[in-house]
Amino acid sequence: MYEENQVENSTLSSIEERLNSRKDKGNEPKKKHPILEEILSWIWSIAVASIIMAILYFFVGRPFTVSGQSMYPTLHNGDHMIMSKIGGINRFDVVVLQAPDEDKEYIKRVIGMPGDTVEVKNGVLYINGKEVEQPFINTNNDKKTVFIDDFTLKELTGEDKVPEGKYFVMGDNRGVSKDSRMIGFIDKSAIEGKAVFTVWPLNRIGGLKDYSYLYQ
Repeated sequence: MYEENQVENSTLSSIEERLNSRKDKGNEPKKKHPILEEILSWIWSIAVASIIMAILYFFVGRPFTVSGQSMYPTLHNGDHMIMSKIGGINRFDVVVLQAPDEDKEYIKRVIGMPGDTVEVKNGVLYINGKEVEQPFINTNNDKKTVFIDDFTLKELTGEDKVPEGKYFVMGDNRGVSKDSRMIGFIDKSAIEGKAVFTVWPLNRIGGLKDYSYLYQ
């Protein structure tokens, strides 16, 4: 009798173990198909990368391509550059701006800051009455297409000084540049960022020179 009870208990234990094993297997999470897992992983990676790129594009900077010759010899038509949206706008920065007169971007150099007086007499630039050198401009004006005559802010805009929140910009290639001499002051909100680095062509790779020392 004792042996029979042992056999029965052993059988019952074996049955319980099998039942528990089946329950455990039923509770195990179903494994995803490896191909599906790979696809989901790629989708997640692309989504994260897209979010990071969007943040960088809107708040840090972005690439752009120079169009036209208005900034020659500093920049050439077709130059591929990086624009930075970090930091304030300083005198002689090269900026990318939304044109006030057409649906396109201009690239120009900041000449007049808010509160400045700006004039050109006998081809010489004066900011707040102080003569300022311009080593960045194109001095070959044989192919002049727009005026580069002497001027004062009053003559061009009717204002004695650059208004608050606005800037006076000009291209380095003054003979072909459409800038504040024609389109007036540029709102701060229209400036998208500063051109800081040339990435192409290879023989022009490098950062733009800082000319802030010209006016202290």
